[in-house]
Amino acid sequence: MPALNHFGLDIGSHAIKAVQLTGSLDRPIFVAAGQIESPTSGSDQIPSIENEQALEAIAASIKTLHKEAHFSTDKVIAALPESQIFTRVVELPSLKQSEIKNTIAWEAEQYVPVPMSEVRLDWQVLGNVEGGKVEVLLVAAPIALVESYLKMIRLANLTPISLETEITAVARSLVQRVEGTPSTMVVSIGASTTDLSIVNDGRISFTRSIGTGGQALARGVAQDLGFEIDQATEYMKTYGLDPTSLEGKVMQAIKPIFDVIVNEIRRVLAYYSTKHPNEPVKRIVVTGGTAKLPGLVIYLAEALGLEVQIGNPWEGISLPPQAAKKLVSESTSYAVAVGLALKQSEK
Repeated sequence: MPALNHFGLDIGSHAIKAVQLTGSLDRPIFVAAGQIESPTSGSDQIPSIENEQALEAIAASIKTLHKEAHFSTDKVIAALPESQIFTRVVELPSLKQSEIKNTIAWEAEQYVPVPMSEVRLDWQVLGNVEGGKVEVLLVAAPIALVESYLKMIRLANLTPISLETEITAVARSLVQRVEGTPSTMVVSIGASTTDLSIVNDGRISFTRSIGTGGQALARGVAQDLGFEIDQATEYMKTYGLDPTSLEGKVMQAIKPIFDVIVNEIRRVLAYYSTKHPNEPVKRIVVTGGTAKLPGLVIYLAEALGLEVQIGNPWEGISLPPQAAKKLVSESTSYAVAVGLALKQSEK
């Protein structure tokens, strides 16, 4: 089994996170981890390749993080933001491998809202479904986005090994390493988006990204309680969806917006159960920077009638005693970076 010899880089809209592991996927060993505020904090979009100044600012932050966290390699795998790529599970007639490529390209044109000449296309056959068809995970990444990421990484004097989607990385760190895991929905609540994915039999079999995240929740608190956004964010993190805190005022401000996420989860679960009636989702794993809101797990469990837990990407990874407590307390922020660090290089 190939050794892990790179670090994972997650460039979020608020913070840049990175993790380096060594050993193998079966026995990963912690090397280093760290995070730093993004110089473009609050922006949902990675700067375009023409915006040299903004790319250099992010690259400078990555350099600082690389130095201060004491990473021992310049090889890096980074994640493309789910909100800026096109990911979809499609059904195709059962075809020979040689016939799939042309069919995929035609199918992608139906779902990807930009010309095929402007994206890089990748896919993975997931398995057979009823009616003699196969399910295929289709991923289309805008070439301009890929080029911006590669330029940023090279400006930081690092060597890009590969790029992959955030959902792929999170599935690897939270679900796929444990054999016999039941069908699981991963709910990744970031600053600006919430990404939903269903992992069944170790493979991603559904994905969706919605434009509601922690920032929208904080704006709800600010509007309802008359706070500035920074104060609203602190109140949100402190009181969250706990109905017993502050007479439930923060919860009441958050609830209508959070219910947008809950209702989308319900729709996804209903759709998935019609497609896979014999493989219903049994549990939900929550991650992302907003996942640790007080009361969130209980609220989701009661609303959905399913087991809900906070994902811990550090599970099975031996952490240094002096850093373990801090890393575990920040675990939801590191799910993407750990998943990237666990990716085995293609031989």
